[in-house]
Amino acid sequence: RWSCQINPRTRALLAGMGVYQEGIAKQQVNNKDVTAHIYEYTSQVGMTIKNDVVSLVPKQQPVQMLFCLKEKNQKKINSHRWFFQA
Repeated sequence: RWSCQINPRTRALLAGMGVYQEGIAKQQVNNKDVTAHIYEYTSQVGMTIKNDVVSLVPKQQPVQMLFCLKEKNQKKINSHRWFFQA
């Protein structure tokens, strides 16, 4: 599973902002393999970075976020083709 390979800091930041939720993605739907997972959330949590430390800041301007996570990593060229054909 590619979702297990997300950088832990990236996964923590996305989860803290409410965009990513661990454990809700399914590998199959109606007996068909899932190609990607799309997460959508309107977040009011921002972030600041100081001395390489990321801190979440609540009650910020609302921002709608879309996060698409491919199930299989098939390198950069395939990712571009996949994105533009979707």
